[in-house]
Amino acid sequence: MKKAGNIAEKLYMGIGAAAMGLLAVMVIFTVIMRYCFSLSWKGVSEFNVTLFAFTTFWAMGLNVLRGEHVSINILYDKFKPAVKRWVSVVIYIIMLGVDAIFVYHSYAYAMKMGTQISQGMEIPMMYMYGIMPLSGALCALCIVIRIVTTVRAPLSAFEPQDKPIDTVSQ
Repeated sequence: MKKAGNIAEKLYMGIGAAAMGLLAVMVIFTVIMRYCFSLSWKGVSEFNVTLFAFTTFWAMGLNVLRGEHVSINILYDKFKPAVKRWVSVVIYIIMLGVDAIFVYHSYAYAMKMGTQISQGMEIPMMYMYGIMPLSGALCALCIVIRIVTTVRAPLSAFEPQDKPIDTVSQ
């Protein structure tokens, strides 16, 4: 099971990295074409915006899996490890609730506005807006994985991670 999880995480990361690399290449290409040759294509520009949105929303789940989301540990680090585990679970449940609201509303928006045709790529906007509920659903899966791993983790995983630097004794 752990091996399958590692493969899935690498695939998830690989898709995000490939999209980010493609975005970088496309932005450089469009800038060079615009400023050196006065050429611009609305379809390419719209694709860049869509790819930027994709990388942003795709990264939600990666941030959860890797614990890279924003956190303020001043109060959290004062708890004992056994309490930290359950505080973490509650935080992840709250995150799951917020994510569920995001998925619900982004899906409703994609279905309502998705029948329009984009001006640049001339495809239904549903494909572009569909990035949000799809990424939100993947993020929800990542949150559930984090809840399970948090419950199963040893207490040593909840020891303080960010120790203050003592500059006086140095």
